[in-house]
Amino acid sequence: DMFVSSASNALSPRTLGSIRMEEKMEMARIPRPDGSGFPIRSAVLALLSVQSAFNLAGARELGGVVAELAGQRPLAADIDYFSSVFDAAVFAFCGNTVLNQLGIVKEDMATSTATLNDMECQVTLNVGREPGTWMPKEWAASGARLSLPMRVRFSDEDVDLGFPGEEALDAAGSRYAKRLDCAGGSFVGARGECEVRASGGAWATEPSGIAGASKLNFFVDFPVEAARNDVTLPAGRVFFSCTCWESNAAVPEGVTDGMVTLPDGKRAGIVEGPGGVCVLDQGGVSIKRNDVRNLWGALGDVMLILGRFSVAEPIPEVKANETPQERAVRERAEDAARGRF
Repeated sequence: DMFVSSASNALSPRTLGSIRMEEKMEMARIPRPDGSGFPIRSAVLALLSVQSAFNLAGARELGGVVAELAGQRPLAADIDYFSSVFDAAVFAFCGNTVLNQLGIVKEDMATSTATLNDMECQVTLNVGREPGTWMPKEWAASGARLSLPMRVRFSDEDVDLGFPGEEALDAAGSRYAKRLDCAGGSFVGARGECEVRASGGAWATEPSGIAGASKLNFFVDFPVEAARNDVTLPAGRVFFSCTCWESNAAVPEGVTDGMVTLPDGKRAGIVEGPGGVCVLDQGGVSIKRNDVRNLWGALGDVMLILGRFSVAEPIPEVKANETPQERAVRERAEDAARGRF
């Protein structure tokens, strides 16, 4: 006890301050939504990795080669080199994926040069039936839509998504991503204004193969389901996807002036963020639906189209002493955001 006390007294205020700063800088964690279930895909990958390791250690694969080189067995022409290469590839892929999900191996999250740090914008969901969706036939069968404007802020702060990561953000299934702040929004239903709470989310970018362009993926967690007529916004994790560019110069010709028409008939546009980054003002919304048909995610996630979304400049917040002019500006901005659909 005396030694510990002496060591503590020997620490300078500057050292103690550094320790406290490191504690504060501990990476934030984003808990997985309720009902995420057992990570079956990770379990299958782990089993495949173990099985491949046993196969490699066998007498007809890498284990036999090592034994022959060590002189522990005579040379024989019974080595199955094809199976050795196959098992080595499976072991490397499955093992690396599981270690990445566990956080033991942390891959570089700088997947592209585009950064949305400090970008604040208005993201408006337009939930409803879309062509090609696998949502139940009775869902949004009336043609009704649920429009939900939300204020979203992107940050470069790293967050820990927990085991087993989020494959929908990053094809590698990384456990880490960037922080996204979102408190939710409101829409007008049959009973008046309905508040929809959100608990934030995360985002990541992936290279698209086109110079200066990246795929932007992010999600928002909704603790409680929201409904309007026969349209529901399920509780849980909702995924968004669109395109972003590292600068205005990288944006394809015709997009900035609204001359490009997207497959849904809408005119493409961009929203500029800090540092010159540009984000496509429209994208797709989806949710996961894993069941026995894909072994509850073991064969990859099944994404169901939930609707689409738009991106716009932030709508001015409601002020306690709001003037009629300020209210008119705010309402026009909100109508414009909803009217994009």
